[in-house]
Amino acid sequence: MAGGEIWLDPDRARRGGADLTLSGKAMSAARRETGDPIATASAQRPWGRDDIGAAFDKHYQGYAETLLRAWEQLGRSLEVLGSDVVRSVAATVETDLSNARDLGKIPQQGHNPRRPWR
Repeated sequence: MAGGEIWLDPDRARRGGADLTLSGKAMSAARRETGDPIATASAQRPWGRDDIGAAFDKHYQGYAETLLRAWEQLGRSLEVLGSDVVRSVAATVETDLSNARDLGKIPQQGHNPRRPWR
């Protein structure tokens, strides 16, 4: 934004939105491919159920669940953000074109900027 104006390169913004969506899908796929096996293995408590295993489990499970949940939410959020960007660009371009058409319909009044309006 410079001088109170916003300049938008719609093609570039659309590509950016599409890239965000693809990044989100890749993040979600990585979460499923890597995170699901971690969650499955953790549920089996391979560290054991003795006192040492229980102490490990007490600290590990909370962090693991938080990380896996955040990883999943990040992927979804990127996908949604990307589609929102693309939709926003389309709406902005349509609004701009509509306003330009409306401005073109205003008849010329022969206004001289050096004379005040009457």
